[in-house]
Parts: sequence; C-alpha cells; structure tokens
Amino acid sequence: MRVRISSRNSVITWLLPSLLSLALVGCAMSEERVVARAEGLAAAGRGSDALRLLGNYLERTPQAAGPRRLKILLAIEEQQSDQALRDYEAMSASQKSDDPALLHQLSLGLIRDALRSHEGFLRARAAAALVELADPSADWLLRLGLEHPDSSVRAHAAETVGRLGKRALRPELEQLLNDTDPFVRAASAWAIGRLGEASGRPPLRQALKDRHPHVKVRAAGALVMLQDRSVISFLTDALEAKDAAVRMQAAEVLGILREPSVQALLTQRLQDPDLYVRLYAAEALVKIGDPSAVSYLRVALHQQNRFLGMFAGELLSNLGDRSAIPLLKKALQGDGDIRMRLYAAWTLGRLGDRSGLPSAEQVLRSPDQHLRANAAWTLGEIGGEKAMSLLKVALRDEAPTVKMHAIWALDRIVRPRGKTPSSSGVSKLS
Repeated sequence: MRVRISSRNSVITWLLPSLLSLALVGCAMSEERVVARAEGLAAAGRGSDALRLLGNYLERTPQAAGPRRLKILLAIEEQQSDQALRDYEAMSASQKSDDPALLHQLSLGLIRDALRSHEGFLRARAAAALVELADPSADWLLRLGLEHPDSSVRAHAAETVGRLGKRALRPELEQLLNDTDPFVRAASAWAIGRLGEASGRPPLRQALKDRHPHVKVRAAGALVMLQDRSVISFLTDALEAKDAAVRMQAAEVLGILREPSVQALLTQRLQDPDLYVRLYAAEALVKIGDPSAVSYLRVALHQQNRFLGMFAGELLSNLGDRSAIPLLKKALQGDGDIRMRLYAAWTLGRLGDRSGLPSAEQVLRSPDQHLRANAAWTLGEIGGEKAMSLLKVALRDEAPTVKMHAIWALDRIVRPRGKTPSSSGVSKLS
C-alpha cells in the first residue's frame, strides 16, 4: 500500500510539470486564436465586432499583451481615441518597458483625431505635435494637414513636408502658394526650398511677386537654398523694411542660410529700434561665424522685460550655449507666472538640464487642463525616467487633452530623434 502511494505520488510529481506546460501552451494558443479571429473580422470590415471580441477576452485575461496591443491598433483605426488611450494606460501599467512602434502609432492617431477637434487649443497643439513627430511613414497624415480648413494646421503641415523632404508632396505645396493665408503661402515656399529640387524655382520666382512681404522673404530664402543667389537683394532690402516683423524674419532667414555676405548689414541691425530684430540679428551673426555676437545675446538675458530675457535664453539654446541656465533656474523659483516657469523648464530641457522637472510636476496638478497639457508637453522636452513616470500618471488624467499631450510627450522621449519605429498593425491609419 505504501509502495503504491509512493508510486502514485511519483507519477503525479512527474506529470505536474507536463500538465502545466500543456496548460500554458493552451493559453498561448487561445490568445493566438483570438488575435487571428479579430484580425480576420477587421480585414472583413467588421472592426466593431473585432473590438468587442478582444474586449470580452481581455475581461477574462487582462494581462494578455497580444490582444491588448491589437485592440489599441483597432481602436485607433476605428477613431476611438478614448478607448485606445484607456487600453494603452492599462498596458503601460502592467509592462515595464514601452513598445515604441505601438506608442508612435497611437501618437499619430491622436494627432489625426485632435486635428478634427472643434477646440482651437487642441488643434494648434496637434499641429505642433505633427511638426515634431511626423515621420516618412506619415504621408496620409501630412495630406490631411495640408488640406485642413485651419490655416495654422496647413502651415505646420507644409513646414513638416519640407523638414521630411517629401518631394512627392511638392504639387500640394505649389498649390498652397495660392492659399488665402499669407503664412501658409510663406511656409509652403520655404518647404519647396527645403526639398532641394531645382525645378522648384519657377513657382518660387512667382511667389516673389506675392503682395505679402513675409511670403517674399521666405520665397527668396527658398531660392537661395536652390542655389539662386540673384535674390539675396530681396533679403537685404527686407532688413531695411519699415515693418519690424519683416526685418526680424529677414534676419532669421539669413541666419538659417548662413549667408556670409550680409554680415555687415546684420551687424547694423544690432542697433535696430526693435529688440526682437536685434536678437534675431545677433543669432544670425553667430550662425554665419561671428562668435562675438553671442555676448549680445548674453547681455540681453538681463532685460527688464522678463519674457524678452527668456527669449534670448531660447535663442542661446538654439546655438547650444548654456549661458542662460542660471537665469532660467532663477525663473523656476517662487510662485510667479506659471507659463514663464514652464517656458524656463522647457528651455532648460533643450539644454539637457532637468532642473525644471519639479515645476512641471507641480503644474500637472493645476486645475487648468490646458496648463496640465503644457506641463506634459514640457516633460517630453525634459525627458528621463522620472518624466516618463509622471507622464504615465498623466495618462489617467480626466481631460482627454492632457492624455493626448502625455502620449505625444512619451513618444518624443521613447522614439530616438530622426528614427522611425518599425510599424506593425492591421493597416495604415487613414
């Protein structure tokens, strides 16, 4: 009897691992089957049924990563942003590492949905996110932006086309040279120049006849990018324009182009009656090789107007100069203007300094959802593990605007700049 019991126990001891292995394999197969069935439903145009199937499965097995991932992708495809955000928050809470490809797909989907929002603030921020986060795989999103009824969205989309070098979209840019909004026309002209195609010169020469001086300045700058130096006189004339905004833009463009022949004229602009013109002229001089102009920007940090001093700090950060850090850290102290503190934290983040993180964390508790959204965006510039932890908490915010900004900020941190994560999903977003 004792032997029989011992024999039975030994058999059970031997069988248990095998039975557990079979159970685990069965669970895995069950997960694979539900994913395959949901993909089939989605492919047949039954996205809602696929989401319902996955939702029911995840109620029983909430830790199942494959079905959760597919459910997020399908929710994006079905333009159910709130559902996609809830599922991503559940996934991020249960996983130690982020899925960059999934996060980026969600980020682009949220930009699409926010661009369709009736809220101007959200549309504007989505347009800014488009400039930061769109990549070569996002032609569909760029086309949506270029055709958008909001002129600021069209201008940002045109800027992004130029940044990405999307030559296939040049016809759309040329069409926007006739847009009713001068800033859209200016952005489109500049983008055509960035595409680097000599065949883009004729429409840009036509844009030089535009009635708005901002368009002329950008068109002239674009032509210089395309090796047409005969138009530099347009830019030097613009440095003498009566409108300070035109002088400022001319100085900025000449700095971007790093045009050495205008150094003397830019030096004269350091005496301009408008401080913004002087600041842009100083930045341009540094870019074309006059390091002495850095001292002008450093002195400008101590302007009586705090915002202008902060702006000088931003221009210095464009140049990689860290002189503004003490001033920016001082701006973080006290209970002053919250927007100024966030501006300081953002600029510090650009310089790789995370001193502004506590200020951004504090603003995440503001009763104003727009301030919380700005704080989330700022954390995306600051980066680091602590910022990511705060952003994952922000995914539980009651305001969809804040959640969207948290996703965009996480995407900026997780995705290496200049690289596109390998896309995977049921289909391209549309």
